[in-house]
Amino acid sequence: MTPSGDPTEIRCQEESRGGLRYEVILADPVTDTPPKPRPVSPTAKTPDIESITEKMIAAEERRKTLEATKLNELKAKMSRIEEAAKKRDEKTQEFINATKSALDQKMKIHTEKHEEFLGDLISKVKDHLEIVDKHRQSTTESGDKMTEEVRNSLEERLRTASEQREEHLRKQLERLKEHAESCARVREDNKQKLEKLQIIQEQIQSKLKDAENRRSIHEEKLKSKLVEHEKRCEMARQKREQLLLEGNQQDMEKKTVTASSG
Repeated sequence: MTPSGDPTEIRCQEESRGGLRYEVILADPVTDTPPKPRPVSPTAKTPDIESITEKMIAAEERRKTLEATKLNELKAKMSRIEEAAKKRDEKTQEFINATKSALDQKMKIHTEKHEEFLGDLISKVKDHLEIVDKHRQSTTESGDKMTEEVRNSLEERLRTASEQREEHLRKQLERLKEHAESCARVREDNKQKLEKLQIIQEQIQSKLKDAENRRSIHEEKLKSKLVEHEKRCEMARQKREQLLLEGNQQDMEKKTVTASSG
């Protein structure tokens, strides 16, 4: 009996009483086609240097754009502050000039009115004194005493008016001085703010420079790692192909030995 599917055929025939003869017929040798080597599936896509360089260039352009935007915003802010300080100084100077001009005009009018008043008063006093002189000889000692009191009263009124005018001028000058000091403090504050902004700008420039240096170092390290990684991938691929080739050769040798021994 021959098993089903076996290419080898065995025939049994009785030759004589008590004896058997077997004939073994071998089928044509069948050579199995060696299996195709499996395609090497990449474990992970390794980015090439060109794509990384493009990404780095794009990142550099975005960084430069961001830096330019920040610098433009800082310059615009400083320009607005300087313009505001300039306008404030101009308005302050205009106010000082207008106040001084108005005060000078008021003082001029007041002086003219005061001088006019004094002139009229002196003229009246002179007229009065002339009348008094005409009647002095005929007046008594009490009349002379009253004339002296009138003269003293007029002199006191003149002295009081002069002191009031000087006090008014002194107060106006003090107000102008205080306003000028306030304007100076404002200008000093604006100057300090501008100096602080300049210091901040210098710090930003220094930080940007440090970041640029660190980025350059990081790029160099990344390029070196990519080159090393590509070398390792190439060596692994070559080794994998060599192992597959050796495995295929060993399979072929085993099949040949099996066929020849059968």
